[in-house]
Amino acid sequence: FMTLPPPNIGVTMLIVDLARMLRRQFEAALADVETGLTVGEARTLFYVWRMPGQRQAVLADAMYVEPMTLVGYLDSLEKSGLIKRQPDPSDKRAKLVLLTEDADPLLERISVALEGVRARALEGVMGEDRKVLETLLQNMKDSLLLLSPNGKGK
Repeated sequence: FMTLPPPNIGVTMLIVDLARMLRRQFEAALADVETGLTVGEARTLFYVWRMPGQRQAVLADAMYVEPMTLVGYLDSLEKSGLIKRQPDPSDKRAKLVLLTEDADPLLERISVALEGVRARALEGVMGEDRKVLETLLQNMKDSLLLLSPNGKGK
């Protein structure tokens, strides 16, 4: 048996656990609002909303998914008329991803689901503490992004 003291997992493992829990809660909330989309598709639609007119590769990086995984989600969303892809004027081989008006009602439902999860998660975090928490988490994210160009580590 190990004679080492148990590791101090501290804030990093807490954040990893929290991220998993938030994702699970978000998935459950999405199922409740009945978008007719898979979680991956709903998440993709949300990212296109947050980052409209981006290249597919930029979206894949932001979502931490493989480009081929994203293409599957985008194909499905395009078939449903929720997004459209158009050639990037600066590089005809690249595609820019845009929302269609048909996405609005679904984005509203996704937004409600997200807001519910966020409200529950932040129930015990009041006022100024919320700003501090956000700043600290952003600082941690920025530090990790400096480690590699795509933020995925080496």
